[in-house]
Amino acid sequence: MIESTAVRYFRVVTECGSIKQAAASLRIAPSAISRQVQGLEEELSVKLFERGARGMNLTDAGHVLYRYAIENRNQLDGLRSKVEEFDSLRRGQVKIATVEGLLASFLSDFVVDLAGEYPGISIALTVVGSRDVAELVGHNDVDLGFVFGRAPRRDLIELARMRQSLCLIVAPNHPLATKSSCTVKDLAGLRVVVPDPSFGIRQEIDRACAQAQVRLEICNETNSLAFAQALAARTELATFLPRDTAMPALIAGTLVAVPLKEKRLEATQVTLVRLASRNVSPSSHLVAEMMVTRMKERRE
Repeated sequence: MIESTAVRYFRVVTECGSIKQAAASLRIAPSAISRQVQGLEEELSVKLFERGARGMNLTDAGHVLYRYAIENRNQLDGLRSKVEEFDSLRRGQVKIATVEGLLASFLSDFVVDLAGEYPGISIALTVVGSRDVAELVGHNDVDLGFVFGRAPRRDLIELARMRQSLCLIVAPNHPLATKSSCTVKDLAGLRVVVPDPSFGIRQEIDRACAQAQVRLEICNETNSLAFAQALAARTELATFLPRDTAMPALIAGTLVAVPLKEKRLEATQVTLVRLASRNVSPSSHLVAEMMVTRMKERRE
């Protein structure tokens, strides 16, 4: 499949119309081209050119060889493109915007595994609220984004969704810590630290409480889920998070997750999105495929 020197010289002579012009194009001596063309004619036992006053014209056999030379060149270009793509697949930077809730478990595990399998691919991670994630993806500032809930913009493609049911998160000595589950009605008057309204978590909690006509006592509001967990672990305040988000503290025993028995809160999810019109790099495509697979595994 690799183009030989003789075939290359033959192709250029055909395209230039003469050995002299081909020699100028290739920046080599005309005699070197003549030897290669003559060698081809001797090897194939055919005449490839009719030499005339207006230059060199292909014979019927020459036309057949020229078609082969062009097809061979196209195949070589395709091979080179695939090799370059294969190489770029294993290196590059993928920019991801995400809600904070996926950092503690899902994304940290993913990035560690990616580094082990594809050390040439780096991840640039931006942590913002769900609305800002959608804006960053929509403005083509990042390759991929994780939003809480469904994609909020029509120009975003949903690649995969993953269930992230909300739980009541409290310290082990909290009065509700021993309950197997809670309803929204059980939360009336509960003292809480909550994410600010830019978080999808907060929006879902507000809707569920409004529907149940339940009022929480909001003692603190924050844009940091880590801070909300720290307060919940050290005070009587409760907060609301998916189990995965609080997993390190749950494993350490500093926090307890109590399931919330309310359809809306049990059905909350995160969605992997990208911009519909974005040109996806090979490394970004690979990372997206791996994330989709990982999210499907979490659903099973």
